[in-house]
Amino acid sequence: MEDLHGKEIVVMKGDNAEEFIRRENITDKIYTTNTFEEAFTRLAEGYYDAIIVQKITGIQLLKQMKIKTIKPLDFRLPRFRQDYCFAVQKGNEPLLSRLNEGLSIVIANDTFEEIRLKWFGPSETKQVSTGQIIKIILIILLPVSIVLILLWIIFLRREVKRRTNSLQQEIWEHKQTLNALHIHQSQLKESEARIRLLLNSTAEGIYGIDQDGNCSLINKSALQILGFENRNQVVGKNIHNLIHHTRADGSPYPAESCNIFKTFKNGEKIHNSDEVFWRTDGTSFSTEYFSYPIIEDEKVTGAVVAFWDISERKKGEMELLKLKNELEAKVALRTKELQEKVVKLDKSQKAMLFMVEDLSNITVELKKERKKLEFSNKELEAFAYSVSHDLRAPLRAINGYSNFLLEDYAKLLDDEGKRFINTIRENATKMDQLISDMLNLSRVSRASLNLSEVNMASIVKSIYNETANEKEKKQFEFCLNEIPDAVCDYSLIKQVWQNLISNALKYSSKSAEKKIEIGAEKSNNEVIYYIKDKGAGFDSKYENKLFGVFQRLHKSSEFKGTGVGLAIVQRIVVRHEGRIWAESEVDKGAVFFFSLPDK
Repeated sequence: MEDLHGKEIVVMKGDNAEEFIRRENITDKIYTTNTFEEAFTRLAEGYYDAIIVQKITGIQLLKQMKIKTIKPLDFRLPRFRQDYCFAVQKGNEPLLSRLNEGLSIVIANDTFEEIRLKWFGPSETKQVSTGQIIKIILIILLPVSIVLILLWIIFLRREVKRRTNSLQQEIWEHKQTLNALHIHQSQLKESEARIRLLLNSTAEGIYGIDQDGNCSLINKSALQILGFENRNQVVGKNIHNLIHHTRADGSPYPAESCNIFKTFKNGEKIHNSDEVFWRTDGTSFSTEYFSYPIIEDEKVTGAVVAFWDISERKKGEMELLKLKNELEAKVALRTKELQEKVVKLDKSQKAMLFMVEDLSNITVELKKERKKLEFSNKELEAFAYSVSHDLRAPLRAINGYSNFLLEDYAKLLDDEGKRFINTIRENATKMDQLISDMLNLSRVSRASLNLSEVNMASIVKSIYNETANEKEKKQFEFCLNEIPDAVCDYSLIKQVWQNLISNALKYSSKSAEKKIEIGAEKSNNEVIYYIKDKGAGFDSKYENKLFGVFQRLHKSSEFKGTGVGLAIVQRIVVRHEGRIWAESEVDKGAVFFFSLPDK
């Protein structure tokens, strides 16, 4: 009551609450509204501090208006009361007596209180004893607990059944997975057996190494060449320390300096024929090997090395070189003696006669030595052909078995296995092309010249149309100036133009400007032919290496090739008593010149 003094109080105009406030002089800040709803709305909006109304009326209005921000206070205001009553029309005594009789009955059996609570709501909070609270809680909780326990038991049974079914399903799936795994393992074992059969069928020694330099695989030929009894002596061990630890001269060969080390560390492809491998018995042998990086997810994870024993070949080369040096020494000695005898002929006629006789003898000896040299050259060519044939035989086997695996067992190989086999085939093809180029170089050197007048312009047009594909013909500007005919060997000169034109197309393929120009000019009893392109070019300081065998000025990853083509071109031109040279700058194209006698 005292808390209301000085507060802003809102009441409905004409309600007995207004009369109560003014009578009791509770506050002078009295505000009236036309309806209770308006009074509650204004109070909820924060315009006043309190509202005075009968509790039953206030509670019902708060429910109807769904107002949550107004809180009814649980206390009584002294001398403020508003009771409800029943009234009938004056003189209606029967109705009044029936109402009184009915009220007596409903009040006696507590029905009145239930009706009052239904229509007017609770007027005040009744005090409940602790015993009653415990009794109510027990009455409510006991059946609820029983129901919950029953529900929990049902839930547990269903969960056990569900888990049992789930476990049975998992067991079945695990069995299926195990069966699939067993099948896959069997397929892998069969695939490994096929690959092992392929590797063991090659004459070359093959082994693989990881990034630490340890051996990861080795074939039967490698074990036999190196003298190992079984693969367990090698696999998992540092292969450099086992077979490549010392140079041919006996000096130590650190792994960091090893060419094979560069392959699995830097991804370089290596070919070498000037080193030795060591057997288990401590002996060494000359070897030729190719080392290729193993690349997985664009990272180098190891290397594969293919090698073979070339001791016999080295021995043959040394014997031929020794024979050549001895022959050259004899020729030099005989030439020196001849020169000395020529000087003596000026002094004496008699001496001249003796010199003629000696010269005749020397000529006979020179003819003999020449025959020996020709015989040695034939032996060298036969040796080269034999070596090339022996190299091609295992290559054909590798290609055949690789093709057999890809065609008949592709389903058993994963992508990595297929990539390994394709890499083997690609490198076998490269090796076969290299052997073909070597044989071609040998044939060019010994073939006899069949000279005739050749239409050079016709050859150039024909080769360009055969070599350039349709895309290149659209991209390249091909300019053929007037070029004179030449007296030469048709088939050999055709090889010259074929190599030069294919090189111009190849090394211009990545250039923005694609143009090939061919022409010629006469100078000092010779005709100089040229071919000019706008391709990659080369550093002129390496020009002396340009026409050497296996000399390349670009990486094979940039431009394919074996490094033999220009060597063949040079030999053909020299055999025609001509010369060949080139001019170039890096990324500015190149011009190749070759001359032929003007006949």
